[in-house]
Amino acid sequence: MLMSGDKVRLRLATPDDFPHIVSWGRDEKVAQDLEGDYPTTLEECAAWLQTIKSDRHALHYVIVSLHDDRPIGDIQLDHITWRSGDGELRIRIGERHLWDQGFGTDAVITLLRYAFLNMRLSCIYLRVFASNLRAIRCYEKAGFRKEGRLMRRTAEGQERETFLMSVRRADFLRTHSAKEGTQTA
Repeated sequence: MLMSGDKVRLRLATPDDFPHIVSWGRDEKVAQDLEGDYPTTLEECAAWLQTIKSDRHALHYVIVSLHDDRPIGDIQLDHITWRSGDGELRIRIGERHLWDQGFGTDAVITLLRYAFLNMRLSCIYLRVFASNLRAIRCYEKAGFRKEGRLMRRTAEGQERETFLMSVRRADFLRTHSAKEGTQTA
């Protein structure tokens, strides 16, 4: 399954992606604003790939640049509840030199279009640290709106503010034409 936007293509992960996934997982700057379990060794990658492939409540894709066909990050829908039509979005652009160039926004819009039109989900939500302004801008461009906030204490005892954001199918489709930029194969 491939999905294409204007700048990126989303495809399933393969063992060839493991060095990239490990590199992104080890990059402290990439990881500082993320939550989730990502492999940080090649040995962990095989089990991780098997787990994500067998989970019917999650979809995970590698984000590939259309410019040079190189993996630049990953994106997933997790905690999919088929009955209510909800899912949680997570994204990571692992190649820092490509930040602030629209790759994340294109990947999010591409996945949302697939989730709402093909999977018939009704609402996608996410959690984002309030300090992650780059991600918040990306999500707002894709149609997400802040719905709430949490104050959470880190392992180091510091408080960290988290925004809860969501986008509903009707709102997304009103803003982003169903035919704009996404092709599936």
